[in-house]
Amino acid sequence: MKQKVVTLLLVVLIAGLMSMVVIGSQKKEQEAAEQKVAEIKSGEPVYYYGVTCPYCQVVQAWLEENQVLDKVPYTKKEVWNSRQNAAELAKVAASCGINASEIGVPFLFAEEKCLIGAPDIIAYFEAKLAEMGSPVDPAKNPLNQDTQDLDQAEEATNEASN
Repeated sequence: MKQKVVTLLLVVLIAGLMSMVVIGSQKKEQEAAEQKVAEIKSGEPVYYYGVTCPYCQVVQAWLEENQVLDKVPYTKKEVWNSRQNAAELAKVAASCGINASEIGVPFLFAEEKCLIGAPDIIAYFEAKLAEMGSPVDPAKNPLNQDTQDLDQAEEATNEASN
């Protein structure tokens, strides 16, 4: 009987200690994410994207074609394969008052504003480039062209993921 009581106490003690460790680590992760959001708010724009997202691919191609990174520093973070980046995106979006169900990629956080979607992100960088005296030819904006190719790319991505 005494051995059962001691065993039970040890189990309860171990369970309590493990709970404290889990709660402590979750709190540290949350604090780290909040600190990261504070750093992001004071730094350069952060572009969140998904690897197979067709709209993200359009934005990425436009950024590369116009050599935006050489002119406007920004950070790229992939969110579909990185839980850390996805959690960071959720915190950043929440700081803009965006519900988790409304978050999508491509997503840009710049100047304490959240921009979702290729048109807004490309427009932001076009404005930045124009401010710097490097305007972009509107004909190079894929969103000014026929969106049939983009729609087909999205359909192919959706079929591949099903």
